Amino acid sequence: MTQTPSPLLEVEDVAIRFGGLQALDAVSFDVRRGEILALIGPNGAGKSTLLNVISGTLRPDRGRVRFKGEDVTGLPDHEINARGLARTFQAAEILTGLTVRENVMAAGVRGARSGFGAGLAGLGWKTGGAADLPRLAARHLEAVGLASMADASASQLTAGQQRLLAVARALASGAELLYLDEPGAGLNGTEKDMLAKAILNIRGRGITVVFVEHDLAFVGKLAERIVVLHHGRVLARGEAAEVRADPRVVAAYLGNTEIPAGLRGAAPSGQARTALALEKLSVRYGALEALVDVSLHVREGEIVSLIGANGAGKSTLLKAIVGQVRPHAGRLMFEQRDLSRVAPELRAGLGIALAPEGRSLFPSLSVEENLMMGFYPRVRRAGVLQLLAPRRETAEAMRRTMEEVTALFPRLAERLRQPAGTLSGGEGQMLAIGRALMSGPRLLMLDEPSFGLAPQVAREILESLPRLTERGLSILLIEQNARAALQVSDRGYVLVNGRLAAEDSSANLLRRDDIGDAYLGWNGEERRLSA
Repeated sequence: MTQTPSPLLEVEDVAIRFGGLQALDAVSFDVRRGEILALIGPNGAGKSTLLNVISGTLRPDRGRVRFKGEDVTGLPDHEINARGLARTFQAAEILTGLTVRENVMAAGVRGARSGFGAGLAGLGWKTGGAADLPRLAARHLEAVGLASMADASASQLTAGQQRLLAVARALASGAELLYLDEPGAGLNGTEKDMLAKAILNIRGRGITVVFVEHDLAFVGKLAERIVVLHHGRVLARGEAAEVRADPRVVAAYLGNTEIPAGLRGAAPSGQARTALALEKLSVRYGALEALVDVSLHVREGEIVSLIGANGAGKSTLLKAIVGQVRPHAGRLMFEQRDLSRVAPELRAGLGIALAPEGRSLFPSLSVEENLMMGFYPRVRRAGVLQLLAPRRETAEAMRRTMEEVTALFPRLAERLRQPAGTLSGGEGQMLAIGRALMSGPRLLMLDEPSFGLAPQVAREILESLPRLTERGLSILLIEQNARAALQVSDRGYVLVNGRLAAEDSSANLLRRDDIGDAYLGWNGEERRLSA
């Protein structure tokens, strides 16, 4: 009988609250010595918060973290690191002014303890334990496949190579357990293969690996066991094959909010004018490819859903439309107008409005004042004098628009004088949408409107969307809750790792068996679905 390896890390009944938000609640699991364990879950599940508790950045309200049998709960992060638990970050933390080798050597200085005097004399690299730093750096670079680039400038590395260097730097700190935070985010297929090979090589050297990841294809290639978080609780844990087959995990990612049938009327005809068109749009963050050749369109009066796991590139697409990021290639057209020629601050004035993820309200202002802020693009269109001394008709237009918004969301009418910071999550989302509607848009973009909301509240918000299109408004809906999004929309697109994997009518997408595979990527393949 095979003996189960002893736990290296134990998390017991951990809970932490931020104000009214219970970020983690009764979280318990262990990490066995020498294994590769994946921590997954939908956006907002509590993964980053848990990582910060384990690494010492946050102290839990309740519970214990034990590493190698020692209670390390609440210890400063540098002390936990000194005990052998090292982490990487979502953004590769490297020193671009140093060579690849020097980056790794710098990470090992603390453990080398060469002495203060030697450092002042400029001999820190050559005395005591520091004399071994070049040899150890070479060993760690070999482990991650960067040995041949040791003398290259770190600034010359690709995105994938920067992630590998960050891993080598974590190893240099003396890691026995390596905690990787979304190591595959933004990497292409070749770079992810390099990263997977490095992780397997590291585990082969006796180092335990835990990684947080949204790319479930990447998870499927590596993880021996999986822990799934959802709404701050452990939803599932166990062997990878067992967790992958758990219907609760699929439901957590795809969503289980049911929208009544028939809520959405007949879709606009194919002859309706195109409000928004993206043609082979590509966006990069440095060397990271966030979007690659994405083409989609939204017709007037249509609701279009863009679904995909967190990190797929959905929010980046919205940022490109409003001008927060500049596309690397492709075209963005709104009502036949090229948006590349329109400054970001002027796009709202064209009739484009965004209700962003996280709501971005002004908490100290009242609900009414937040709504009035949304009217600003219309006042600006009327000229500078309207900002200084609005005409009576401008004030009347704002009053009528506010009445329309509060009729759509009656709860806002009851709370006009209430500070926005005191609203519930659902009320805050209603206000974010209402503020976007105050600008009188013809295209409304919603970024994760159901995020962090109870199913009943999410249902109430999503059910309000078809009523908006009755006035000709077009809606682009970005959602992780795929099922509910498709139930209220006319057409849908599936985005996987920055590329479109499928597009069809929402009804057809809901019936297709392969959508779950595309969305979750459990098959370990980045492929385009069959037509």
